[in-house]
Amino acid sequence: MLSKLATIQLEQRLSKLIEQCSAVDAAVVATLDGYTCAMKQRSQQYPLERLATMGSTLMSLGDTITAELRLGTCDNIISENKNGIVAFMHIDDNLVLITLATQKNALGMLLSHSRRCAEEMKKVVV
Repeated sequence: MLSKLATIQLEQRLSKLIEQCSAVDAAVVATLDGYTCAMKQRSQQYPLERLATMGSTLMSLGDTITAELRLGTCDNIISENKNGIVAFMHIDDNLVLITLATQKNALGMLLSHSRRCAEEMKKVVV
């Protein structure tokens, strides 16, 4: 698992993500084996612990699909839904960033801010 300091730094970066991007309603950092490392949300309405488990499974499936098709590594998985968007992306080989937006037209903002956050987080966990 991550050190206490690394967890605090991840939580700070999630807070910064939510502050800087009005489209992000919730964000989670999870391990590839489904454990929640850090999470933040604007209001307490989403079951983020379960999202961590599902997100890790989904990223593993994306990795398997891209490997099977020889398409390189899986960068993102995007779930566009009736009431919002959920983006899943690797931070590194062990961690996944999951972000959620309820604005359907916010995909570009969600991905852009999430990628920047993931790159910052990669420096924390190295």
